[in-house]
Amino acid sequence: MNKHFTVKKVHHPEISKPLFANKNEEIWVFDEDKAYPGWMLCKIKSSGVEGYIPEQIIARVPDSKSGTVLEDYSARELDVEEGDKLESNRELNGWAWCIDEDGTGGWVPLKNLKEE
Repeated sequence: MNKHFTVKKVHHPEISKPLFANKNEEIWVFDEDKAYPGWMLCKIKSSGVEGYIPEQIIARVPDSKSGTVLEDYSARELDVEEGDKLESNRELNGWAWCIDEDGTGGWVPLKNLKEE
């Protein structure tokens, strides 16, 4: 079931070129984000692009920094202003995947949102 949110605090992405990964793509898995537990810093093996991927969609090779992505994934964050209306169908580790009124999708921290 989709949730509806109003942005209560602006969010501006810090990364201009976010990581995109395809299902079964091989990655290197590094450290967990200290500010947002459950998000792992990863590098796509084929392209060298780095970004954060939620641990729930990583299949790790035991005793290794290697793994694969279990589903298509985008690390894009939405640029939102206070009062913007968003719709979300997924929440992971303190973030919501949202669609804005223009139909653009991306992640927004849940702490910046108020559920309607």
